[in-house]
Amino acid sequence: MSGRRTPDGPSPDTRRTVLARDGWKCAICGRNIDHRWSGFSIHHRLKRSQGHGYDGLHEPGNLLPLCGSGSDGCHGWVHGKAGDTAYRLGYLVPSWQDPTHTPVYYRRHGWQLLAHDGTRRPTVPPDGMDAWIGDITHDHERKQS
Repeated sequence: MSGRRTPDGPSPDTRRTVLARDGWKCAICGRNIDHRWSGFSIHHRLKRSQGHGYDGLHEPGNLLPLCGSGSDGCHGWVHGKAGDTAYRLGYLVPSWQDPTHTPVYYRRHGWQLLAHDGTRRPTVPPDGMDAWIGDITHDHERKQS
């Protein structure tokens, strides 16, 4: 990925690549997000605190656009109420796994593998998971409706 990354996060070019890859929508709920609305964040699937030594920490294969911040919206749900569900759906990745080899579930696209070049491709679900899950409901979606 071109562009300088900042010490604490992805570069502006990488952020734009991630947003464009996902159609300027939250990867979980599908809510429209764009440069005029600041109610979104770029989420690290492999947490920053666990990604020491992982060269792709701030690259597109580890990043998802999510509505909200780390305490509200889908981003807050992933880090709060989702628990193990966030790992099963690929929104969080354990420290020993490579995010580019870990499927992530998109409400609108099903299971996908993300690449550091800013692309994604359909893939089979992980063992024990359904191919299509549909609507992932959680409290903040009902509040935003």
